[in-house]
Amino acid sequence: MILNHCNFYSKVLQNHVDVNVLLPSMADNDHFFHGLDEIYQERKIPVLYLLHGALDDYTMWLRHTNIERYAEKAGIAVVMPSGQNGFYSNALYGLNYFDYITQELPRFVEYTFPVSRRREDRYIAGPSMGGYGASKCALARPDLYAAFGDFSGAVDPEKLEPRMTQMGFGFFRYDLIFGGSDKVTGSRDDLKVLARSCAGLEEKPRAFVACGVEDTNNYDMNRELYETLCASGFEAEFMGGHGLHDWDYWDRCVRRFTESLAP
Repeated sequence: MILNHCNFYSKVLQNHVDVNVLLPSMADNDHFFHGLDEIYQERKIPVLYLLHGALDDYTMWLRHTNIERYAEKAGIAVVMPSGQNGFYSNALYGLNYFDYITQELPRFVEYTFPVSRRREDRYIAGPSMGGYGASKCALARPDLYAAFGDFSGAVDPEKLEPRMTQMGFGFFRYDLIFGGSDKVTGSRDDLKVLARSCAGLEEKPRAFVACGVEDTNNYDMNRELYETLCASGFEAEFMGGHGLHDWDYWDRCVRRFTESLAP
């Protein structure tokens, strides 16, 4: 794989941002048996936008999983941006991360790298807060993505906030992002509302929802989202099994998801 670290000025976020981009390449040993024209032939690579969870950043997938090996095997590019703790949403008081992820970042990537611009070659996924973000991007903009992956997603902020508060975690500023977690339910930030709004579409992104049974904070809300997707006519898969809210489980998730994207 070719590993690229990018730092560029984001017009949407009005700040410099960091992004890691993986590009599949010919295996090192194979260079001995091929000429330059074969090694560097023109190509349009399918691309996966891989979001992170809360308290993490653009480096986490490379530090905690085997995503490089999985992407190489699947023949896909992987784009790993940072989203702070903003739920990949256009905040009521803050930055417009939804517009950055769905509008500006793909333009930067497609302008800079030899990746496909076709919807059928574009995917998005993430764990925890990134699972909410990936699902929201795909369900709000089904015209952009062929598939999305929700790994143990924080997909119901109103249900999640009291559970996290009880655990002593109060770092999410739901008030600044949504006006309060209670404002999400029934709004255009509600993933189930977005899923139902796609029911009449002929082309829907394929959905992969996963959550380990030991992840008691998030399991029920991910099952509910999966059932809503099925009821709304999505081609959807649910991966359960044993697993906590951690990178061991998400490594299994991203391996399964990338395998489903391979030609």
